[in-house]
Amino acid sequence: MDEFRIDELLSLVTLEEIADAWCGYQTRPHIDGVEDEDPDWWAVELLMDSRFESDEARVRTVLDLILDRADEEEIFGVFAAGPLEDFVKAYDDDRIAWIEERAAASTRFREALQRIWIWSLPPEVFARIERAAGAALPVPSERVEIDAVPGELPGTIQITRDGLVVDEIDGLDDVDGFADFLKAMIEQSRNKQPPRTDQR
Repeated sequence: MDEFRIDELLSLVTLEEIADAWCGYQTRPHIDGVEDEDPDWWAVELLMDSRFESDEARVRTVLDLILDRADEEEIFGVFAAGPLEDFVKAYDDDRIAWIEERAAASTRFREALQRIWIWSLPPEVFARIERAAGAALPVPSERVEIDAVPGELPGTIQITRDGLVVDEIDGLDDVDGFADFLKAMIEQSRNKQPPRTDQR
């Protein structure tokens, strides 16, 4: 992964080993913004690489394999908020149809869909995914406060939800300016909330 030799990496590992390594990484503690030498980081990085994502069948298979292995609640949550949410957000008609079929066949897949945050997607896409999930998907409301605040370390911003840190961005030169930018984006997205649908 460090040398961007994706094809060579994929010739050396199975999709099952990728899923095992991704889950293995999630079982160990890590500090946001602090590099460590976790031996399974390569699998996390691989799933975020566009060259890996270019093979739709491969991505779908790995998502299913991770879902099968995500027994712990925390790993299940990271799977939903990470790889699955990214997969849904990069939608096309074929992918949405697969998501609908997969959700119809798997309670576990539906439960994972219920945790994703996709309220910024077009209303018709949001409605289809929500129907597939079989429950109302989360959207910002008066009860949910999303904010961007300077982090504890210099050059960092923390993204908070109801006062709890859910993500951190580091390596910033202008923390205050970037925080203002993020707050404006959050407000803009909130104003584009999709309408609720009762068609389940």
